[in-house]
Amino acid sequence: METTVPVQSKSNWNQIYGLMALNGAIVLSWIAYHNYQPRVLELFNFKELTFFLVVTQAVVLVIIPVFAGWVGDIMIKKNGNSLVVFTIGISVTAMVFMCVAFVIGSTHMVNLSRALPVMIVIWLISMNIFHSPANSMLELFAPAKKLPAAMAMMVLTTDLLYALEPVIVNIVDAMGPVVTFAFGGVLLIATGYYFRRTTRSVNFTRESEEATAKESSYLPVVMAGFSFGVIDALIKEFLPNWLLAKSDVPLPIHTGGLFVSLVLITAAIAAWPLSFQVDKIGERKGMIIGLIGTVVSLALVYALPYAYLSLVAALTAGVFLSLASVSAFPFALQNLSIKNVTLGTGIFFGCVELTAGLVSIYKA
Repeated sequence: METTVPVQSKSNWNQIYGLMALNGAIVLSWIAYHNYQPRVLELFNFKELTFFLVVTQAVVLVIIPVFAGWVGDIMIKKNGNSLVVFTIGISVTAMVFMCVAFVIGSTHMVNLSRALPVMIVIWLISMNIFHSPANSMLELFAPAKKLPAAMAMMVLTTDLLYALEPVIVNIVDAMGPVVTFAFGGVLLIATGYYFRRTTRSVNFTRESEEATAKESSYLPVVMAGFSFGVIDALIKEFLPNWLLAKSDVPLPIHTGGLFVSLVLITAAIAAWPLSFQVDKIGERKGMIIGLIGTVVSLALVYALPYAYLSLVAALTAGVFLSLASVSAFPFALQNLSIKNVTLGTGIFFGCVELTAGLVSIYKA
């Protein structure tokens, strides 16, 4: 007898808010890590490990999401859900945050600084263990036609936080490393608990004969993730230098971080209205238009001789980046079988991070 899955007619916003909070905590954790890692390594005389940790981070960001997704799908088959992987990952991450805070703050009592590089590597791994299993659940929280709107809320959260990075860095500097790492651990525990609480009633099985028969197409997932990773890295890593190379740089924008913030704020604001356009034209077309539009806009930023014209082109790139952001992950989900959703999510995010990893190694 054929079993069917009830068609979800509306989005479960409490669960989407839980995922938004979790992604927000992850972004804040990354900002704190990147702000303090060089200083902590220098403080404890591990500066020679900087390149090693950059390479390790790049490898971890690409491989661990795929591994966590694979394990997550196995857990769904065995236990009915992948929250075991999520719980382990977020618990270890929070614990390492607390341990780093203790190591930094207790050097006068007991010197545990030799364990610091190991803790950082464990933290990098555990941070990426729970990300894919959590985000793979997005398609359980919203019907297919409303996935772009749900994704728009994710984009709004993460892009706004990345846009506010200069402000957040000032705040964590004022808090100091001990309080920052301790607060990061508490924040991850709190958002992880809230996410678990909102997803207790989620049915992970998704099973029907028709859905189970569908095979995953990983090539579109890889291409979508890698293409989005390229435009994201171009904006965050190269766009500031392209603008600052102009002869008439606007006086308020003498730092690349502020310029990237303007672009990301534009992307965040545009996400919600653009999600309705994606509903009309489809995720595939929305992603292609977003990718091409971003590349063309960035080419204009690079080629135009005047900073003010480049600024207009960069803000336009922010709009197209938003369109790609809203479309790319839902497009990837469309190409995945229900048997491989968590693995496919890991592959997508691993491919997104591939370009960023290569750029960070190049710049190290």
